[in-house]
Amino acid sequence: MKNEEENEKSRITPEKALELFYRDNEGLILKLDKKSFCDAKTNAENNQIKSSNLSILTIREVAIKLKLINSEAAKKWLEKRGIRIHKFSKQNIVYEIEVICEIDKPFVKSLRLKYPLKWKEIYRNLVKDQNVYELLVLQLEGELDYIPTTKVKRNMGDEKLYNDLMK
Repeated sequence: MKNEEENEKSRITPEKALELFYRDNEGLILKLDKKSFCDAKTNAENNQIKSSNLSILTIREVAIKLKLINSEAAKKWLEKRGIRIHKFSKQNIVYEIEVICEIDKPFVKSLRLKYPLKWKEIYRNLVKDQNVYELLVLQLEGELDYIPTTKVKRNMGDEKLYNDLMK
């Protein structure tokens, strides 16, 4: 019997909710315990950090992402591709967007060869992050990897000029 009475007292009916709502002129004030408030604040800060800052990875996380055995192999991979390793608080870190771009680059180059006119549209539809798409397109726009399809025949005047310039 006591349990039923306690349950009845702890239940909030729609009438009680409206009464609580109208009791305060400023609106319904929820009483949160300190832990809930701190957890909510931490989650909000983490979401803000993710949206405003660039993500970073440690060398070990890069090794895991690349499915490499050790951190030294990941370090060599980063150096070979020109990704700068930053020292921060006794830890080596890199920016995640640079790593993702280098991972995607061979695939995008093959797309560019297969579909020279529509490779950007195809990659835009495949990639998850718009920032990665934009950075990789900017990097690849500067590269020219075309093969000339015509040969120019030189006449005697051109040959003489070429030989004079080469001296």
